[in-house]
Amino acid sequence: MLDVIIIGMGIGGITAGIYAKRAGLNVLMFEKSAPGGILQNIDKITNYPGFEEVGGAQLATHLFNQVKKLNIPYKMEEVIDIELSDEKKIVITKNGRYETQNIIVATGRIPKYLGLDNEKDFLGRGISTCATCDGFLYKGEDIAVVGSGNSALQESLHLAKLASKVYLLHRGVEFKAEDALVEAVKNTPNIEIIGGVNIKKINEKDGKIESVLLDNEKVINVKGVFIYIGYRPNTDLFKKFDITNINGDIIVDENFETEIAGLYAIGDCAKKGVYQLVTAASDGAIAVSNIEKFSK
Repeated sequence: MLDVIIIGMGIGGITAGIYAKRAGLNVLMFEKSAPGGILQNIDKITNYPGFEEVGGAQLATHLFNQVKKLNIPYKMEEVIDIELSDEKKIVITKNGRYETQNIIVATGRIPKYLGLDNEKDFLGRGISTCATCDGFLYKGEDIAVVGSGNSALQESLHLAKLASKVYLLHRGVEFKAEDALVEAVKNTPNIEIIGGVNIKKINEKDGKIESVLLDNEKVINVKGVFIYIGYRPNTDLFKKFDITNINGDIIVDENFETEIAGLYAIGDCAKKGVYQLVTAASDGAIAVSNIEKFSK
């Protein structure tokens, strides 16, 4: 039986894996997509210690290289179910069942969408939540970005280097982003800010986005729409255990342990005060330190 299984290989999960390995714990990590998690969607990071500026994918590569160098066991498999009992915990994937004493949930957050009828039909065909991943597909085209926070403005600046024009759409009057980002966006010639609007409908032609209809009845011709209206905790798998709040955050104590002994949650899926890359890493170290304390 394993000492600990870590679900998710973002910065929090990988930090937990590093600390578990160094503590001599029998650890296994799972990731369903790409190591680094949400890092893969971030164009530029300027507030992580040790890096004056680093790309999200680049930082993810550094983390994954450390996993491989330390020979931390991992599997690229999606966890589809969890079984809990007093004696053990079982993590289930399509490929097998894995028994462990402890589980650290590091599943992060997933993007929110606009709620339009045909929205999900266009994922990968005009709608995206990752400018770093898909921006190159719209080189020389007109596109829209939806949102008012740091992510929306950061990705608008990134996309403005590729697209002919970027329409930055947000439903409020003021931005929620840092002043420096707002100023940079306002000073970028091919970004047009349109406030006080929502997308009412996506218009298509030949299975691709042709334009969007705003709720002020204005039509904007765009080939792509990038959505940055926030994230929600990726915790649907754990709601059956009654450990989440109304927003879906997993409720934890100061050691990031839930009320179920041996079940932890760290990073963006946990209920806490500050959501940053550096705090996610700290969460992983704290959770493993607590597991180590009780495993001896």
